[in-house]
Amino acid sequence: QVLTQIAHSLEPGDIVSLLSWDTAVTVLLDQETVSGPDDPQLLAAIHALDTGGSTDLHGGLVRAYQLAEAAYHPDRLNRVVLISDGGANTGVTDVQLIASHSDDAEAEGIYMVGVGIDDNAYDYSDSLMDGITDAGKGAYVYIDGEDEAGTIFGDDERFLSVMEIAARAVQVEMVMP
Repeated sequence: QVLTQIAHSLEPGDIVSLLSWDTAVTVLLDQETVSGPDDPQLLAAIHALDTGGSTDLHGGLVRAYQLAEAAYHPDRLNRVVLISDGGANTGVTDVQLIASHSDDAEAEGIYMVGVGIDDNAYDYSDSLMDGITDAGKGAYVYIDGEDEAGTIFGDDERFLSVMEIAARAVQVEMVMP
């Protein structure tokens, strides 16, 4: 539902890559230029997604950032959108090591949007998703159902508020008397 709502909010000319990961990373779309909202190729790729057994979150993020770097353009929003239950049980599983790749990409103008989802909230790893998203310098939201996906990603204004960066390199100075 989250991906379908995102697909509905895209504009003609937006470039999208889509991948999934379990024990291996599978690229379903590589720098696909969408025709606009609800692009048929994007929707077909979204509907072809399926869950697997293990979760190589680090491998998925490394490949996602490679795709984002290949499509990078300074005049566009360059984002990696991670939709996950925060599980990492294959490959690199340490949160700091997983997050390190997100942190490095920020210097290149690619920011992360973390979207937490899980049918069973008891299994959800909020600390992993929060740590990775913090390193990626982007927004982090938890979606607890289809209605919430529509609320956050179905409204153009809310969609942009999640995807855009409000400020970068902010410094605060406090002078005490």
